[in-house]
Amino acid sequence: MANNAVLDSEKIILFNHFGAPDPNLGEPKDGFTGAEHHNVATAVYPLGTVIQVYNKTLGVAGYSQFVYGKLETQDATNVTFARCICTLHTDAVPTDFTNDNAADLASNACVIAISAMTVDYFGWFWCGGVCPEDFVSGLGGFYNCDDSVALATPALMLKDAITAGTTAGELAFAAATAGLLVVGMTLANDSAI
Repeated sequence: MANNAVLDSEKIILFNHFGAPDPNLGEPKDGFTGAEHHNVATAVYPLGTVIQVYNKTLGVAGYSQFVYGKLETQDATNVTFARCICTLHTDAVPTDFTNDNAADLASNACVIAISAMTVDYFGWFWCGGVCPEDFVSGLGGFYNCDDSVALATPALMLKDAITAGTTAGELAFAAATAGLLVVGMTLANDSAI
């Protein structure tokens, strides 16, 4: 697969595969990228905590979910950044994530990094709903995909990119095929790059 196309953040809805949001929690007091709990060496929230927020101003209005997890590994060239597509790590711990296609459980649940992160550190990842640009403006923009994404087949899955080791990223969205986990849906055709 070549990641030779992109999807606008406003045209992606992720499917949350990490459980129901905690109804007693809202946005952390210093935001999801706050230094007290995001990209920290010791987990502050229980791993797997899901928080739901309502995005209403920037991007698309709707609910979004974040999951608290650990960046288990990352590609040496493609370090994790905001908008970096990640998935479950091969250690199969349900809250260990990676952006490295050599260490991922391919075609599995999708999360999006909300900032640069340090390996083995803990923090928040966008895991469901519309892009939460009100809460993390760095998530707005374009996401890598192959040229198969179209409204005619709106279901999305993850694929390893053949352009691994480039700044384009090692994982990309693609049109879902039978037998692979659907991670979201598109509200538009992709755009060639």
